[in-house]
Amino acid sequence: MRLTCTVSRLANGNWLARHAGSSTGQVEVTAPTREEALTKLRDELQYRIELCPCSGVSGPTVELQVREQGGRP
Repeated sequence: MRLTCTVSRLANGNWLARHAGSSTGQVEVTAPTREEALTKLRDELQYRIELCPCSGVSGPTVELQVREQGGRP
């Protein structure tokens, strides 16, 4: 499952990754590095789309389509 997200650097040096969708709701995560923020976002989205996270049955694998804040791919 391909989901679009935005990523931006905050004034304090941390990174913010965001996604909003009808099936997942709004998700915002921050982390010290860009890659950590994207990993946290991907993990949270994966958790939200699992059929039942406690069952061990997984849903589609999340793949992020990242856009830098400001619209650049």
